[in-house]
Amino acid sequence: MAEHPIGPGSVLAARFRLEDLLDDTDGARFWRATDLTLARNVTVHVISTDDRRADALLAAARTSATVSDGHLLRVLDAAAEDGVVYVVNEWGSGMSLDRMLEEGPLSPRRAAWVVKEVAEAISTAHRHGIAHGRLLPENVMVTEAGSVKLIGFVIDAVLCGRESIRITGGPALGEHEADVVNLAALLYAALVGRWPGTEGSSVPPAPTEHGHALRPRQVRAGIPRPLDAICERVLNPNPHGHMLPIETAHEIYAALSDYIGDPAAFAAVGQEPTTVLDVATGAAVLEDSGPPTQLHPAPSGAKHARDVPAEDPDSTQAGVPVFYDEDSGVGWTQGAQRRGLGGDESSGRRTPPPPPELPEPEPKPLFAPGPPRDSVSSAPRRRVASGAATAGAARGAGPRNGSLPPTWGPDADRGSDGSDTGELSGTDDRRRGGGWLRVAAAIAGVVVLVVAVVLAFNLGRGSDTSETPTAQQSQGPTKAPSRVLDIANVSDFDPEGNPSDENPDLVPLATDGQPSTAWQTLTYSRPNLGGLKSGVGLLVDLGGAKQVSRVDLTLIGAPTSVKLLAAPKGAGEPTGTAGLDTVASRQDAGTKVQLRLDKPVTTRYLVVWLTSLPPADGGYKGQVAEVSVRS
Repeated sequence: MAEHPIGPGSVLAARFRLEDLLDDTDGARFWRATDLTLARNVTVHVISTDDRRADALLAAARTSATVSDGHLLRVLDAAAEDGVVYVVNEWGSGMSLDRMLEEGPLSPRRAAWVVKEVAEAISTAHRHGIAHGRLLPENVMVTEAGSVKLIGFVIDAVLCGRESIRITGGPALGEHEADVVNLAALLYAALVGRWPGTEGSSVPPAPTEHGHALRPRQVRAGIPRPLDAICERVLNPNPHGHMLPIETAHEIYAALSDYIGDPAAFAAVGQEPTTVLDVATGAAVLEDSGPPTQLHPAPSGAKHARDVPAEDPDSTQAGVPVFYDEDSGVGWTQGAQRRGLGGDESSGRRTPPPPPELPEPEPKPLFAPGPPRDSVSSAPRRRVASGAATAGAARGAGPRNGSLPPTWGPDADRGSDGSDTGELSGTDDRRRGGGWLRVAAAIAGVVVLVVAVVLAFNLGRGSDTSETPTAQQSQGPTKAPSRVLDIANVSDFDPEGNPSDENPDLVPLATDGQPSTAWQTLTYSRPNLGGLKSGVGLLVDLGGAKQVSRVDLTLIGAPTSVKLLAAPKGAGEPTGTAGLDTVASRQDAGTKVQLRLDKPVTTRYLVVWLTSLPPADGGYKGQVAEVSVRS
């Protein structure tokens, strides 16, 4: 037992003050704590030293710390003292996958992207010989910055104290094997909202047939074949002799990377590419189907229809549709008897006539429709965590009120609503798309009319040879227009910190062109950076002395107070604020900030200096999503 009671206000290692109890599972308590040295939020697992899991928890923390990957919440400290064993991790705030699925399945591209990010981390861990051990939807989180983080790496499996890992009704699995199975199960769950993986998740179980989970395409219509094949090759490899199984996390990562890779190849025709399984390799193959084709229903005995060109060089008749049985690999045509597949009149089997064509699909919208179903409302949703099944969810959401950014995923920069154009969507979305198309056509007509009127007016004035000087000539030379300056480098600037850095790995997000991603400060207890320093910010290097008249900022959260500091012309890279000139400032600014200089300055180095931070989960945190410098 602990020598002293452990509760809110207790300080571990003379540094970590326990604040809020987030979860209590079989004596393992999970806390939000404050790092008193760095004035930031952290998470702390605490169990008694006489708990049977104490030694294993310390060993798991040390093991977890050996893997360096940006998707993992790092272990910051672990020790046994004062009758307890504790493990300190980075603080993470966002929404866990199980909570996202309460709103419905994700779009295929978002589902593939999330699992690809997870597979990348698991692949790295497996190369080090280390497994996650409990890769459930509750332990996968999309953060408020739009990145994917894994929770409970190695540690969660120890705290849950299970003797074995198994799929319901199935044999026991090794930890590495369970990770691979659960990667495919995460993809399955993200696509259809049902969980076919190992025991412990609160997501409803996947429907089964003869002891095996149904394929995603059998549960929800419209699932892309490549993603369906990935799930099937991992979860049910044995029933399909023509399919090679997927057995490693890296294979899943590579397959999902290929799927996400470049959608432009078939965006022009507004449809999914045709894919089949290569019988020799078991891989999903993208077929070049040439011009748009007609889709026909499969005849009796075939399970799926296949898109083919109007002329099949292997068939006996041009324009005869081919029907493809995805599971057996058999193709059917009216000339099938010539390929030895039956249909010969002498055998007494009649060849089915070509079925009628389905109507043309409705046109894709010119503009993205409203937010898709998987765009989770930004309003926080609370859920009480209880038991081992939801422990990961509580950790994933931090104080259980995490939210998603307005746009996130593989195409976060494709639209402010985060919609996935060209992806699986509902009938209502397609109907709305038709309305948008009509609006776009009307706007185009108005534009053409205006252009015609302007041209006619200018032609009518063509004979005017008046020598009256133009307004520009009479006013003399005009000021050169403002332009965006190239930024050579950006780095975090924390001269008063110890250590003197704040999330340097997130700095590229401030100039990546995506307003949904941001560099962020640590979390402080008060808006004035906890009274620990006068400010913190970003150092912008223009690569050489340039004239600057304005800096535009996109921030996340409000209000934020910010100053723009400039180094004197010819000065070297600053190491502190001494010697820098304050050339612009804004108090209590919103999310869009224009820092206009009273008069242009010539400098190479600028500092975006945050002096007061907006509220965030667990305290106050500044976030700079975009920086743009103009002449």
